Amino acid sequence: MARPGLYREAIDAFNKVYDEPFAPQYGPQLTITQVHVPDDKVRNFSDNDAIRVLLYNHIPLEWVDHAYTYGVVYLEQQFHHPTMSLDIFREVDNERLERLKLYGTPAAIPQWDGWRELTEEDHYRLMFKRAEESMAGLFPEADGLYYYIGMDLN
Repeated sequence: MARPGLYREAIDAFNKVYDEPFAPQYGPQLTITQVHVPDDKVRNFSDNDAIRVLLYNHIPLEWVDHAYTYGVVYLEQQFHHPTMSLDIFREVDNERLERLKLYGTPAAIPQWDGWRELTEEDHYRLMFKRAEESMAGLFPEADGLYYYIGMDLN
């Protein structure tokens, strides 16, 4: 997600190999197959594996491009609170910068915009709301209910 044009290149390569061109699915009904990776194989799950999953599920290029900001935020967080070697993230970030020169900044989907990173205040508001619901015997996650940052929790 933090490497502009990578999925586009994969779609182009797919189209050169297969007789049927890549056909993204947009809905209204979507079929997405979940990936099950055994715990002992997770560390070996590569970028190519992730791209194959996206292609197999016919995920539209626009959706991946929209996730660019998330990828950049994730990289930024890893530089400040690393969970793995910083060399890996530096390598990805350097590639990201080179790809920006080639492809530009991926476009976001305007209707999906509006997300932002949690503030500390958001975190505590949601945490307290979740605690109140748990004490009342309510479990919104089990019902598929979620809260959005900034929404009125009352």
